Amino acid sequence: MQQILKRLELIKTSIVIEDEEIIELQVAKLSSMDVDDEVKKILQKIADCDYGSVVLDIENYIAKYSGVVVYEDKELQGLRLELKVLENRLQELSEQKNEYINTINEFNTKYNLVLGNLIQKILHLKQEILYLETISKNSEYQRRKDKFEKTKSEYEDLKEELDEIEKELEDKDVLDDDYDEIYEEYERVKEELKEKEQELNYEKEKFEELEDELEDDPTWEEYQKAKEDYEEFSEEYEEIINEERCELNDEELAELKKIYRKASKLCHPDIVADELKEQAHEIMQQLNEAYSRKDLKIVKEILLDLESENGFKIASDAITDKELLKSKIVVMREEIEKVSVEIEEIRQDEVVEIIDEIDDWDEYLESLKDQLEDEYESLKEKRDRLNENSYEAEEYIDTLDEYDLSDDYWSKEF
Repeated sequence: MQQILKRLELIKTSIVIEDEEIIELQVAKLSSMDVDDEVKKILQKIADCDYGSVVLDIENYIAKYSGVVVYEDKELQGLRLELKVLENRLQELSEQKNEYINTINEFNTKYNLVLGNLIQKILHLKQEILYLETISKNSEYQRRKDKFEKTKSEYEDLKEELDEIEKELEDKDVLDDDYDEIYEEYERVKEELKEKEQELNYEKEKFEELEDELEDDPTWEEYQKAKEDYEEFSEEYEEIINEERCELNDEELAELKKIYRKASKLCHPDIVADELKEQAHEIMQQLNEAYSRKDLKIVKEILLDLESENGFKIASDAITDKELLKSKIVVMREEIEKVSVEIEEIRQDEVVEIIDEIDDWDEYLESLKDQLEDEYESLKEKRDRLNENSYEAEEYIDTLDEYDLSDDYWSKEF
């Protein structure tokens, strides 16, 4: 029993002086001992970081078995330690999240620097191909419609001609010298009309089939999407290649990451006092921007400033009101849950899964480059074939970047 009481006393004292390591050590020792249910409940509260009430439980337990009662507001001390532990946990999770984000940004930057120009060409080729397919289908639609209209006009002409001959026969007597000749002409035109009617029905059927097909054809929408993809990627790519970046060796990169992690812990907006959150957010943003540029000098300057008297007060060190501490603890737990969910979502991201599987970024990107070059050549051949088969292609491709088909053009009657 004395061992249990002494270890509980150590835990209580460690909560007062905010020494997490001693708490963890004594909890481990007690967990291996034969303790009663009251002590097990105390250990569970510590595991749940419920320091605000566990101090009172410990003192009651000690008083029960030793008669020693300490009249201090231990709940306040426990709440402050609970908040501090939660702040440290949030910092760890935020650091983990930032590591993921920074790694993703570094990979995306390298990806674009190595492959961006080739990807831009591929996106432009896809845009050209869809444009040419649109023109080709439009041309086929127009050709089929012209054929149908021409056949229809020829049918109407023959029908009119047959009516005129029929009227002429009605005005003639069968005994007239030219009756037989007119009748023969009537039969010829009648047969020709019959053949033309069959041709008209065929052309009408083919035209309507093509018309129905084009109504559901997604090529124009796909072209618009390809155009948007090309423009969006080009804009992002231009920003990346024009962005100023510092070249660092491996030693400097390691130092950059170490300093960044240290500085981010000192200015995390969620753990500083409420009146300093806005300022902390601005500094955190400056820190992240400097890190993305690999600006070791600026990151060092931010850390030195934070470590000086200009540093922020941490909420758990500044609050003495128990109700406010309890409120902060609730908010901190919610923020920890939120960041934990965000980290899990990042882990499930396709880019993160790819990065985790890559041993050598340079080797991976070179293999991708080979695949993209093959795709580019394949698309180029397809574009050239479409180009050869379209009498309008050369004119349109020359002005593709400036020329745009409107929805009115696509939907208008030809």
